[in-house]
Amino acid sequence: MKLRLVAALMLSLISFQAHAVVRYLVQDMTCAEVRQALERDGVAILYRQGKSGAALYDRFVDEAARCPAGYTTATERITVADTDECGVAKCISARRFGGNE
Repeated sequence: MKLRLVAALMLSLISFQAHAVVRYLVQDMTCAEVRQALERDGVAILYRQGKSGAALYDRFVDEAARCPAGYTTATERITVADTDECGVAKCISARRFGGNE
C-alpha cells in the first residue's frame, strides 16, 4: 500500500507540459500577419466564416517537426484579408504521398 502511495505521489510531482493551441480568425488578417503568427506560435488553429456562414477551420504549423510521427506538411492556400492564395503548412499523413510510415 505504501509503495502505491509513493508511486502516486511521484507521478503527481512529474511536470506535464500542456500547450494550448492559439486560434486566429484570419478573415481580417493579412497573409504576412498569418505567417508571422505561425512563426511565433509554431502551431495554430486558423479559422474564418465560410460563404454559407459555417466556421471553416484547421490546424496549421510553421514546420514539419511539429507534426505527429508519420505525418509531413503540405501547403494549403487559405483565404485571408488581402489574398485568396495565402500558402500555409498543414500536417498530412505521409501515406498520401507514398510514404512508408
